[in-house]
Amino acid sequence: MDVLISATNAFCKYLKIDLERLPSPDGKKVGTQSIRTTQDCIAWQVHAVKRYCTDGYLMWDVIAVEARSRYTMLFSNPGFEDLKGFIDRFLQCWAEQCVHMAIECGAVTETSTRDMFDQFLGTSMKLMFFKNTDLSVNGHVTDAEQWLLQAYDRYDIDIMNEEEAFGLGRQINQFRKKAKPYPGARNKESFLPMSRMVDDWLYRFAKGLSEWEYPETKSGDFPSPFLSRLMAPTKLSLSDNVVNLDEARRKKQRV
Repeated sequence: MDVLISATNAFCKYLKIDLERLPSPDGKKVGTQSIRTTQDCIAWQVHAVKRYCTDGYLMWDVIAVEARSRYTMLFSNPGFEDLKGFIDRFLQCWAEQCVHMAIECGAVTETSTRDMFDQFLGTSMKLMFFKNTDLSVNGHVTDAEQWLLQAYDRYDIDIMNEEEAFGLGRQINQFRKKAKPYPGARNKESFLPMSRMVDDWLYRFAKGLSEWEYPETKSGDFPSPFLSRLMAPTKLSLSDNVVNLDEARRKKQRV
């Protein structure tokens, strides 16, 4: 499976790396190619946000948005020193958040946690990094940036821990998004980022864990989200113990 990372100029500057441009088949839109998640490839747009804290120290936040679901992951001043540091943390958060959602929506039970992590870790992944900004996905990156800046201001803080960043991301990912289902499509689809992301995760990393059967799908597996005629979107029904930003802040203050 391929994992395509489309990195903005700001992200490359943050990590002090020089990446090749995403190839353009027709020589047009060099540096602003559209990225797309498919059955064999998951594509992410990654951006770094430069800011200064109240004491004047330079900080960088990192935002990753998945192309198909527009699912957002936030890294508040993570201090990545190199590309490997980013990859390790990125993969860890991706797995942890999706396992969390898969259990909370009731698609699998907690006893399946280890199986999902093992399937994720056992999947051969080819990570491909290119300097590129998909403008349609980057609009959602910009929205997430505004959420971050407003949260810092609202709570009078300069940095969030992982739980707080996940809580804010959870809020962002529960708002409906609109995007074209494929390049050149006339109309946009409305969808929930969390639902699309967990559907993708269950299909790829929860094989043999489904208690229900789906048309044209191997027993025990979840259906492909890329064959939309075969399935209805997963309905996320998150319980009260799922973290949100306000609760994370209250818990921190009680400690």
